[in-house]
Amino acid sequence: MGARDTRPAGWLSRSHKHGPSWLRRARLGFFRWRATIHRNPQASFVYKWCVGTLGGLIIAGGLVLVPLPGPGWVIVFVGVAIVASEFEWARDLLHWGRALLHRWTVWLTRRHWSVRLLVAGATCAFVLAVVWTMLRLIGLPPWVPEWLVPGWLGLD
Repeated sequence: MGARDTRPAGWLSRSHKHGPSWLRRARLGFFRWRATIHRNPQASFVYKWCVGTLGGLIIAGGLVLVPLPGPGWVIVFVGVAIVASEFEWARDLLHWGRALLHRWTVWLTRRHWSVRLLVAGATCAFVLAVVWTMLRLIGLPPWVPEWLVPGWLGLD
């Protein structure tokens, strides 16, 4: 087992024997279908091109959503995972991102509760600042009652 194959404790192995039987059958059927496609060089090229394009579009959409409240980074990781199904460089990037996220989570859970609270407060302040900036740029939606928005927010 090389350095690339090491995963943090608790992660699923490469074995396809996890999950309910119907899911295992579907997963193995997909792998057989993909192996059939890869036997034909032209079909393999088209398939890789489609996977790369779809994954790239999902990554681009996720990157647009990163500064906004919501699942921006999750969408980026899903896009990278799609591209990683066919490209080695994306697989390496996905492993690096997972390891970085794991290290951050371990680091944060080992900190004092006040540090975790400070990080949560900074994250909340950032999200609120992004929402306020977006509302300043595009204005309040028409369905928001005026009496609900304090004047000191400057969102008139």
